[in-house]
Amino acid sequence: MRLKALLIVAFLAVGFVANAQFNFPEDPEQRSEAQTLWTLFDDSYKQGNYEAAKAPLEKLITKFPKLSSSVYINGIKVWDESVESAKDDAARIAAADKVMQLYQLRYDNFPGDEAEVIDRQANHAFRYYFKDAEKTNYTLDLFKKTYELKGNEAFYPVARYYMQAAALAFTRKTGITDQEILAIYDRVSEHIDYQIAQAKAANKSTSRYVKTKEDIDNKLADLNLIDCAFITEKLVPEFQQNPNDAELANKIFAFAYSGGCTDEAWFTQAAEVVFTSSPNYGVGYMLGVKFGADKEFDKSKEYFLKSVELTDDNTDKGKAFKQIATTERIQENYSEARKYAIQAVEVDPTLKEDMYTMIGDMVMA
Repeated sequence: MRLKALLIVAFLAVGFVANAQFNFPEDPEQRSEAQTLWTLFDDSYKQGNYEAAKAPLEKLITKFPKLSSSVYINGIKVWDESVESAKDDAARIAAADKVMQLYQLRYDNFPGDEAEVIDRQANHAFRYYFKDAEKTNYTLDLFKKTYELKGNEAFYPVARYYMQAAALAFTRKTGITDQEILAIYDRVSEHIDYQIAQAKAANKSTSRYVKTKEDIDNKLADLNLIDCAFITEKLVPEFQQNPNDAELANKIFAFAYSGGCTDEAWFTQAAEVVFTSSPNYGVGYMLGVKFGADKEFDKSKEYFLKSVELTDDNTDKGKAFKQIATTERIQENYSEARKYAIQAVEVDPTLKEDMYTMIGDMVMA
């Protein structure tokens, strides 16, 4: 019976080592020491006693650095918890630096692992160091390497954090150029577009990716780097190929509005797609004004009437009716102009003087 029990224990130990891919030393004494240290570390880790796990962990990475990648995987978890629970900045920074050291030691001893987990390291680094101006370039370099090694397969939050890190570098005047930021924007946008396409192909929700894309676009817009040339060269050609792409239209509309490119024909086209996908008074009223200025009065009237239906504010309703009355008068459609002038006064009595003056002028015409 005792022999059977020993055989079972030996079998389990061999199986455990094989499954975990351990590289125990050939020397019996060193092997025994490595096994003991691993057991002390692993037991403490599994029990959630991370402080007790640190001492054997340190000995393992010093004396047996090539024992197993599991040493580094779990060691990172141990020290990440210390980052979260640190009571002061000094302790938090020390723990964060230890996590980064463990990542590097893992790469040094298991070179193939870097391409596997570099995105996790980059995300950790951003979370730890985003408030530390001196670590800005270090974090940016990690994100850059992440895309070099993992490309579009990187964990999707990398895109948001890389763009945030670039924005921080810009505000901190680290020397990053406008072109470098726009290149980062292009890279992370490609990444998220890929993730969205993959999710759609698998019939999975795209909401978290779409939200990330919105955050990236907003971050770039906040930097005020987008000018009309960028929109024309980078976004308009894509929009011309995909004229019903509401997401792209929203991006063009927002960037062009903040960049002062609202006189371009493509801006109006994008605004129409924006209105179709998400009708609202402001965009409808703006389109009414633009088409009126271009003497496309039928379309102008159409958008003003639609905008009226999208607001409960009588002042806004009155503004739209007044615009219709004005364009009808320009076309010498006096009966229609009178009708909408009266409607404007009905919803907004403050327009009474202007509208009645218009009606009187038309009577005298």
